[in-house]
Amino acid sequence: MKRIVLTIRVLYPFWMIIGMFALIYIPSVFLVDENPLETAKNIRADELLFRFGILANIITQLLVVIIPILLYRLFKPVDASLAMFMLVFNLVAAPIALFGEVHSLLALSILDNPLTMMEHLDIKWYSLTIATIFWGLWLFPLGRLVIKSKYLPVWIGYCLYIGGIGYIITALVKIVFPELDLVFDIAEILTIGEVIFIIWFVIKGPKLSNENIL
Repeated sequence: MKRIVLTIRVLYPFWMIIGMFALIYIPSVFLVDENPLETAKNIRADELLFRFGILANIITQLLVVIIPILLYRLFKPVDASLAMFMLVFNLVAAPIALFGEVHSLLALSILDNPLTMMEHLDIKWYSLTIATIFWGLWLFPLGRLVIKSKYLPVWIGYCLYIGGIGYIITALVKIVFPELDLVFDIAEILTIGEVIFIIWFVIKGPKLSNENIL
């Protein structure tokens, strides 16, 4: 168990850094809303960085699988069924998000056709929107496992519930009510509940009972 915890504590910061690079920094550099010509121009200006963004998101999704597998092993003694639900939701999300990167690569091949290129990039972000639903769902069984296990403070489990609600609302607003920017912004703030869990896990670590230490 100690080895599992140590591995997660190493992988989580790496996952956060590379995930922010792929999902926050890269779009801020290249994407111009409703302006395919400027977006294509930005990509041409630094195509290698854009490609690194694709690679970074692929690595991010790989870690989205690896970290939950490790968490499954950590929490399985607490409740095997909850741990399985937690894992399955992530295993569903990863291929959906990876599908979007196929369209990122296709967009690179048609920079001379900005409108079609932008359609492929839109599909990539639509894929991430669908994946976001499952990124929210997995936090509910994880939150319950945290509460039941006492590995971490109980309030961390409730933070995970809040984070899950934030992710799901974020996705549903994008799908059903895309014009409700204020609700979207509030929902995104709620997702900090997952960040609190990660920071606590990395800095403090879970408190394992003696029989679970090996």
